[in-house]
Amino acid sequence: MKKVQQAHIWHQLNNILFRFCKYDKMATERALNCGPCDYKHETNSAVKWCVDCTEALCSTCFDVHKGLKVLRNHNVIGIENQDTLQGIILDLPETQMCDKHDKASEYFCPLHDDIVCIKCIQTSHIHCDGWLPISEAADGVKSSVAKETINQDLEDVIRNVEDLIESHEQERISNQNVCKNLKDEASKVVQRVVQRVKDIETEFVSTIEVQQTDSSSKIGSRTIKFKDKLQSIKCLRNRLIGIEGYASDSQIFLSIRKISKELSEHTEEVKSVTEEPISILKELKFTAPVQSFLTEGTVLCHVQNDSKHLAFQPTQLKKVQSHVAASVYKLTIDKIELQKVVKIDIDPPESKGTKIWSAVILPNKQLFFKWSESNNFSIYTSAGEFVRYLSVEDNLSCNYMAIIDTNRLAFSYGTNKKVDFFNIHSQQSEKQIIFNQNIYGLSCDGDNLYVVGETVIFFVDLTDDRLRITSVPVSMDEVYFLSVNGDKLYYADNQNNTVYCCNKTGEEVWSFTNEVMKFPNGIATDNSGNTYVACETSHNVLVISADGKHYKEILNASDGLKEPRAIFYDKIENRLLVCNTLNGQVLLCTIK
Repeated sequence: MKKVQQAHIWHQLNNILFRFCKYDKMATERALNCGPCDYKHETNSAVKWCVDCTEALCSTCFDVHKGLKVLRNHNVIGIENQDTLQGIILDLPETQMCDKHDKASEYFCPLHDDIVCIKCIQTSHIHCDGWLPISEAADGVKSSVAKETINQDLEDVIRNVEDLIESHEQERISNQNVCKNLKDEASKVVQRVVQRVKDIETEFVSTIEVQQTDSSSKIGSRTIKFKDKLQSIKCLRNRLIGIEGYASDSQIFLSIRKISKELSEHTEEVKSVTEEPISILKELKFTAPVQSFLTEGTVLCHVQNDSKHLAFQPTQLKKVQSHVAASVYKLTIDKIELQKVVKIDIDPPESKGTKIWSAVILPNKQLFFKWSESNNFSIYTSAGEFVRYLSVEDNLSCNYMAIIDTNRLAFSYGTNKKVDFFNIHSQQSEKQIIFNQNIYGLSCDGDNLYVVGETVIFFVDLTDDRLRITSVPVSMDEVYFLSVNGDKLYYADNQNNTVYCCNKTGEEVWSFTNEVMKFPNGIATDNSGNTYVACETSHNVLVISADGKHYKEILNASDGLKEPRAIFYDKIENRLLVCNTLNGQVLLCTIK
């Protein structure tokens, strides 16, 4: 049956207001008309509204109304308050229908906090005690704790959303300031780049000039040599011309040979000078980074962004309970039945032999499992569908966990003295608490975190930013898990096969032992104080009564249990999660 958690609180108010809301369309166009006058086909503007009659009244009809003894105590308000009433619970029909049987839901079951029909009472709620008509259940609702709870939750959420808006506005302003600083920084960088470009230009010009000077010097040196040789060669020519007119043939013959030899020597000297190439300026060749910047417009920098998770973290909303006498909520073990059992096979994140060490049901109803010797958590839906693995650094030895609120989990390790707080949404560790003993199992009631040490149970006050820590000594040899419910703590000593219940001063309230319970380890409690114990060696789950005097075996090996250890009770949905240690099979049971 669909849970209508708060409908019973407002059911009467809905019926009272429904007919009034029918006038809403006309209310924006004209004044609300008097109902009795409309019935007589007369038109008069209403001045009052009777909440009990759900009808508008003109001044004349109001006088008649208050004059009748049977109507004298009705709640009548001014018609000007219609804007306040307008829109309240418009989405609920005048008569709420049962989704399962399509009959009017006219009764309230306090045990399951459900609005039910007569058919539900005859079938699925036949064993429930204390059901009563909605009209009786709603009696006193205006002054009930349930109404106060809703008011507190509304104020809390409003305050936190306002804080969220303020924090985002602060971040927006901060971003504007950072933007200005980044622009200034970018401007300075650009100025440095411009100056550097100018320096590079100077270096370019200097390099070109040096190379030009060197090249010109070498060319000039060659030119001087060539001029010297040219002068020598011209002298040879003049000598040849001179001997032609005055020397004998023999002298001419000898002179020609000598001139030829000298010419050959001068020619070789000129040739030797030209064998080495000269350096001439051609073009600029840029390095690859400069060429890339000029041709491709390479980005010289980018703005680096940091992710900042501004989480919505209101105080955990309290479940609205009926103001009907609490005695009807007691769930005794003789009434406990497993209404639905879903078997789920959980695949380990690694192939090696890991164990399911602890498990919880998250506020979003997903199943969250921790494997030993693995940095990964496995997340599944309540229907058994795999969602994903969540990898958390440095949690290889994390073996125990507890839900702090809708956003956070607490982790402990068993092999060291710390507890880590982990935000599920941001997937970041938020804080760490160091103790003076190795830390094992964890449990939380919203205000305090309870931590199993080697010789004591620590209390961490979560309402105090200073995280005040106290402790109480307890009698135990081998205790690894614990559970808290109300003013009591529950834990199992697996060496002595004993389950203990103590108050928060450490004083023992009761202890339970039985031959059917062997190596009790994982432990959980429901809203009525019943204790659920996972027993590894006897392969079963026992539920022990709130007074510790009675027990009932609700699961055993025939149901598929094999060395169960991790166990968790969902107090919102009344579901029990039990996990086999080795084979990865878990049972999700709905408690009736």
